[in-house]
Order: sequence, then C-alpha cells, then structure tokens
Amino acid sequence: MGKSVFPESARRQAQRGFTLVELLVALAIASVLAVAILAAMAFSVGRDTQQGQIAQMNEQARAALALITRDVQSAGFLATSMQGNCTVSYAYDSQQSPPYVQQAPISAASQVAASNLPLQSTPPAYPPATQSSYLAQSILMLSAPAASTFFQQSAAPIYVVQFGTTQSASGQGSVASTQLPVNTLMLNSVAGIQPGDMMQVQVPMNGGVACFRAPVCSVNATGSGASYIDSKSCTAGQQYMPSNGYKDYAAQVPSSMGSLSNSNMQHAKLVDFGQANNTLQYTQYWISQQSPYTTPTLMRSVYSVLTDNLIASQAIAPGVQSLQILFGTVPAGSTVGSTAPTWKSWGNVLPTDTVVSVDVALVLRTLQDDPAYTAPSQITIAQPATGLSSPDAFMPVPTSGLQHRHFQVYTMQIAMRNTLWNP
Repeated sequence: MGKSVFPESARRQAQRGFTLVELLVALAIASVLAVAILAAMAFSVGRDTQQGQIAQMNEQARAALALITRDVQSAGFLATSMQGNCTVSYAYDSQQSPPYVQQAPISAASQVAASNLPLQSTPPAYPPATQSSYLAQSILMLSAPAASTFFQQSAAPIYVVQFGTTQSASGQGSVASTQLPVNTLMLNSVAGIQPGDMMQVQVPMNGGVACFRAPVCSVNATGSGASYIDSKSCTAGQQYMPSNGYKDYAAQVPSSMGSLSNSNMQHAKLVDFGQANNTLQYTQYWISQQSPYTTPTLMRSVYSVLTDNLIASQAIAPGVQSLQILFGTVPAGSTVGSTAPTWKSWGNVLPTDTVVSVDVALVLRTLQDDPAYTAPSQITIAQPATGLSSPDAFMPVPTSGLQHRHFQVYTMQIAMRNTLWNP
C-alpha cells in the first residue's frame, strides 16, 4: 500500500479538538449572548405586562363610566312626579351616622377617613387621613328600578293634612302652638294607608317645600271622629322617625326657608310609597380598600330608599385612586340650555339650585410598579370650565408612594335628563 499524503504531525493536530482556553472563551461569549437575549426577552415581557395593565385599566374605566352614566341619567326618574316640588328632602335612620340623609335625586359626599358615608354602616378605610377628602367622593342617585315595578307596588296616593288640630303628646300641636306634632298627623282620610308603609311628608315653607320620610307604624281612630298616623318606631332597634318627631327635622331645614312650625304642618301633603323595598332605590358609588381588597376599588351598592337596607353590592374596577364629582347648576326656574351652568361641589349646591349636569372624574392607576417609569408628583384633571378654584373644582391627585405606577384620567359630563322631563 502507498504512504499517506498527510504527515503524522498533521493527523495528530486534526484529531486534537478545542483547547480549554478556546472552550472557556466560547462559553463566555455564549453567556454574554444568552444574558443579552434574556434581558431583551424580560424587557419585552415587562413591556407587554405594562401594556396589558394599561389596556385592562382602560377597559375597566370605560365599563365603570358606562354604569355611572346610566345611573346618573336615571337619577330622579319617576321620583320627580312625587319629589318635583321638594326643595329639600330628608330621611332619618337611627342606624346611620349621621342619622339624617338628604334624599336628593343626585348628591355626593366626601370620603373622609374613619367617618361614615351615607347608607354605609361602617366607616370606609379609604382615603388615608393624610390625604384630602376630595381625593375620594361618594355619589348617590335616587331612581325607580322600572316603571312597571313602581306602579305595581306603589300607587303613591296623596293625602292632605287639613284639620285645625293635630294629635300629639302632652296636648301639644294646637293651631296656636309653635310646637310641632311629635309623632302624629291629622288627615282628612287614611284610606289605603297601611301599617308598614313608608310615606313622605311634603311641608310648604317660605321659599320652597321641605319633605321628610316618615314610617306608618299604626293608623288609629280618635275621639274627634277622624284618624291619625302614628310614626313612632315600628321596628325594634331601628327608628325611621326622630325621637321628638317632626320637631327634630327643623334643624335640617335651610335657614333660607324659615322655621318649621305647626302651621306649616297643617298644610302638608302625604305621599304613601307603600312597603316594597325595591319601589325606589339608591345607587351609590364609592372607593373601598377594606378586605378583601388590597388596592383602592370602585364599588357600586344599591339600597332601598324606604328602609335603607342593602339590596346588592359589587366591585366595579380596581386601582381607582380618585373619584371626584362636580355639579353643573342653574338657578331654579331657569330654562334648561339658556343659562350656562355654574360648577359646584355638592356642599355648595343651594336648595334654590337646579342640577342640570354632572361631571365625573376617575383617576386609575396600574396595579404593579414599572421601574422604568416615573410618574409626575401629582395628576391634574381637566376642569369642566375655566376659572374654577377649590373647593368647586377638580383637585389634583398626589402620586406619593406610587411614583412607578402609570396613571390615567377619565372624565365624563352627563346631562341630567330628569330636569328635561319635569313639567
């Protein structure tokens, strides 16, 4: 056989492979490349996560605003035929704090840490005491769930108080007395009024009509041949009438309407709403951070207007850092659309104002930090008009402790259609 054309030294060199140094260099290069690839993938996943959070935040905000819009536009619907003449309306409930709740078609209250909201039996845990009460507000709307339900369950008969004397404790309540009836009202008729009904007492006063919720505990005959309604506590442990009767409502009436007197009561009307818990409802939006929610969450609760009992409650959107409400008002009697609204917080809305529109502002934030992003020190909200100032303006929302969260502002201006339907 012939000899190989490759020398022995060349064959040995070809069979040798990589040296240790070469392998280490190759591993180092591969590691650098792997780290770079993993970093790029982690960045991409992080971006996708943040974009997903932002997209989810937008969807939740749109859903929340759609619900709020529907409820605001229903505020006062069907109640206007009974409450259209009420300048102010109040309900008393011994289980609430404070016990007097204004029954406006739409209203709002600031959430102050460790204090109760209307129709909330426990104080909300949000916002923290160090933050402004305007950071979170509660919006409350009165409506009927459906026309058919309302008319089937409450014919809302009206009765007129027209007798010269009223029945009350210790002989108080005569025509010449400045004392109010303590727990009874003399009526021209009590036909159709049943124990357990809830009624509204509409009292004409200087500058308007004051309306008060009152229970029907019993309907009794008197020696004068007429009948009267007793509104003392019907349910053990819960009172819907102040301890001193209508006299205690006097402090709730604005001073511009004068002093509530017995002569006012003698010209009152009663509207019987019946006994069904869902004849009229309150819908309330508020922010909670109580267990099981670890992040501020927008809540929607529905209550019975007649008994204040909770009908249903649900979480609407997590990450709601702020809910703020402004009311567009015009003087009572103004033609809707002909007068530019004046924007006010609820505390500055007067009994003589008519609410024609509501501006709702939601500020949401993502639920996780984005280390690559730094938020501004505060989030500003566009105002519904120029020249607004505190407290009749949207307040900026601080981002302290949340500098690496993404924030988004959503606003919606909603017309109050019940003002267009009033006769």
